[in-house]
Amino acid sequence: MQFTKVHGNGNDFIVIDNRKTRHTTEELSRFARLLCRRKFSIGADGVLVVEDAEGLDFTMRIFNADGSEGEMCGNGARALARYAFEKKMGGSDMCFTTLAGPIRARVEPPCAELDMGELDLTRGSFGKTLSLHGVEFSYDFLTVGVPHCVLFVGDYDATDADLKVRIGREVSHDFSLFPEGSNVSFAQVLSRSEIRAVTCERGVDDLTESCGTGCVAIAVASALRGEGAISAPLAFRVHNPGGTNEVRLNFSPDKTSCRAWLKGRTAIVAEGEIFEDAWL
Repeated sequence: MQFTKVHGNGNDFIVIDNRKTRHTTEELSRFARLLCRRKFSIGADGVLVVEDAEGLDFTMRIFNADGSEGEMCGNGARALARYAFEKKMGGSDMCFTTLAGPIRARVEPPCAELDMGELDLTRGSFGKTLSLHGVEFSYDFLTVGVPHCVLFVGDYDATDADLKVRIGREVSHDFSLFPEGSNVSFAQVLSRSEIRAVTCERGVDDLTESCGTGCVAIAVASALRGEGAISAPLAFRVHNPGGTNEVRLNFSPDKTSCRAWLKGRTAIVAEGEIFEDAWL
C-alpha cells in the first residue's frame, strides 16, 4: 500500500488514496489503529482518506488513531488540501466534502487556508465552570465540525503535560456533559488577538502539537468573552506547540453565528510503501 505523510503545524497524518482501491470503512478503521502506532509503525495522529466526490474535487475522510471516524479535522483538511494541490487533484482554490459538510480551501505553499463556513453558536454553552483536580476552570463548549470544550486556564500553571492529559481525557469522556465526547483545549489569553493553547484530541486521547478546529473554537470563545463590539471581522493568532494558526472571524450582529477562516503552515513529509512489518 502506498502512503504519504503530511502535517499541519505538527498535527501529523498518513494519507491514503482510496479512489481506486476502495477499502471498506472497517478496513480503514483497522489501518488507522495499526499505522498510527508510534515506534511500531509509521506513527500519526490520524489517517486521511481521499475518495471521489460528485461535483467537488474530492471527499476527505478522517480516521483517528483509535480507529474512530471523525467528522472533520482542521489541520488535517489543510494538510490534505496541500497534498491535493501538489498531486494536481485541485487548483489553488478547491472545494471538497467531509462528514461535517463541504470545505473550501486556498493553497499558497507552504500555507493552506480553509473557509470553515458559518458556525451555529446557538448550540454551544458559554460561561460555564467546572472543578477538576482541585482547580476551577471557566469553559465554553461549541461545535466546529467536531465538538470542542475550551478550558480557560488564566494564571493557572498549565505546563504539566501529564496533568493536562488526565484532565483532557476526563473531560472528553464525560458523556453526561458531552454526549458525543469532546476535544479539550487549554487556552491562555495573552492579549486581545494572541492566545497560547494546547489540545487533548478526542480519538487520540493525548495532546497533539496543534489542533485546527480547536484554534477556531478557542478564537470564537475568546472573542465572545472580550469586551466591546465583535460584529467587525476579527483576527487571532493561536500559538500551539507545533506552530501558529491564524483565525479570522466575522460574527453576525446578534452573535448567534460566526463565519470562520483558518490558516497555517503545512508540509508534505514523505511518500512510500507500507511493508508487512508495519501491520504487526
